[in-house]
Amino acid sequence: MSKTMINFVLAITLMFSGVSTSIANDSVKVSSNSYLIAGSDFNFNVYMNQKAKKFVKKNENEWVTFNKVVSLYNNATGQFLKLTEEEKEQFLASADVIESKLEKLKGRDAQVWLSKVELTEQVFKFIWNNKVEERSVEQYLEKPVIKFENTIGR
Repeated sequence: MSKTMINFVLAITLMFSGVSTSIANDSVKVSSNSYLIAGSDFNFNVYMNQKAKKFVKKNENEWVTFNKVVSLYNNATGQFLKLTEEEKEQFLASADVIESKLEKLKGRDAQVWLSKVELTEQVFKFIWNNKVEERSVEQYLEKPVIKFENTIGR
């Protein structure tokens, strides 16, 4: 092989390996989802642990509460819908604390994550406010009444 061919192959190899590295580094930043759904919640945790590590440790209760509710939404919708009013209020307070921290962070990524957290909070409020009441099956169906007539047998 000629020296130029070897240089060309090396250049192409380095170019592709550089692209894959940059894609991996960018994947933990901001995804294209509008709010925190499965996958982007992990990326948000990585981002906050990189950019606001002290905040996460200092506000551990709020951080755990926020992530618990987002996780329930993504993995156990039934349990998410059955949260108590107190748990909902704790989530909303936690979201406010996280939003205030994101407002103080610099950079485009912080602003994008802030909008995602705000939209997530709004979506959850909408779901909770428009939840259909639980009703028992008996309210929808009538119980059949079976009458036996006396028959003359053998």
